[in-house]
Amino acid sequence: RDAKARYVKFHWKPTCGVSCLMDDEATLVGGKNHSHATQDLYDSIAAGNFPEWKLFVQVIDPEEEERFDFDPLDDTKTWPEEEVPLRPVG
Repeated sequence: RDAKARYVKFHWKPTCGVSCLMDDEATLVGGKNHSHATQDLYDSIAAGNFPEWKLFVQVIDPEEEERFDFDPLDDTKTWPEEEVPLRPVG
């Protein structure tokens, strides 16, 4: 809009939620099928349950970079949602 540069972090969030395995479950499942997550995806698609994600962005002005106690341009860092809220895009 105003032709100013912005820093943007993109987030794709699955609409089906996220579920994780506990250590003992991961060992058991991974020992039986090391591609269990891929197999689950294929099985879901075959059953007509297609994966969907929603896109969110976090946006800051370059001048705001110094307000963080970490480098916001470091891809390994997470921007706090309390300070930089997620904005739905699609």
